[in-house]
Amino acid sequence: MRSPLQIREFHYADVPALAKIVGQLWQFDQTNRGLNEAAARVYLRTCLTQQNYVRVAVWQNQVVGAILADTKYRKKERSYDLWQLTVAKAALAVRPGGWQLLRQLRERGSIDDHLLASLQRREFLGEIVLLMVDPEYQNLGIGHRLVQTVAEYWDAAPVDKVYLFTAAERLGRFYRQQGFQESQREQVDWPAADQPHQLAGYLYTGHVSDLVTAPKHRLCKE
Repeated sequence: MRSPLQIREFHYADVPALAKIVGQLWQFDQTNRGLNEAAARVYLRTCLTQQNYVRVAVWQNQVVGAILADTKYRKKERSYDLWQLTVAKAALAVRPGGWQLLRQLRERGSIDDHLLASLQRREFLGEIVLLMVDPEYQNLGIGHRLVQTVAEYWDAAPVDKVYLFTAAERLGRFYRQQGFQESQREQVDWPAADQPHQLAGYLYTGHVSDLVTAPKHRLCKE
């Protein structure tokens, strides 16, 4: 029986579907759908400028997730992605509240940079820039399959040590199941005038050999 899940290469036509998933997962603005969607496009476009490997998960012809990764010694032409990021930022900036979200996105980036300072960067040649799965299709093993796809790619590259950032503590169990270990965490107060809160960042590192041998998960959706 053919699996309902396919992992394929990324096409720019996938951007709207992937941006929608980003908005559902990150919830940049829970009160304004248009603002949330615009911020999601900026976040996705930012990640696209930082990758040189993308695979998309498709479940019965529907885009349900993706993984973006960067192999540090492999270059990629980024001019189109940088241009599209500029367009997405401009579209967000003209919306009421858009500048605040742009500042928050930059603040998240600064947390990642601070965490990255603790690494011996020359030893870590692979980064998972973004991993996402549609909320309706989670717990089916799709995230695991995506991680396995890039792990096999890195294993052949070859790459040994890799890392990723996440802002969600609840994802720690999943990443540990994939072969990662938490290396560091950071929390800062975000002084938003209307809704002050904390921004958190978690750094996970691992060896590709551990990712490749992580236990498989069954794919099943009723």
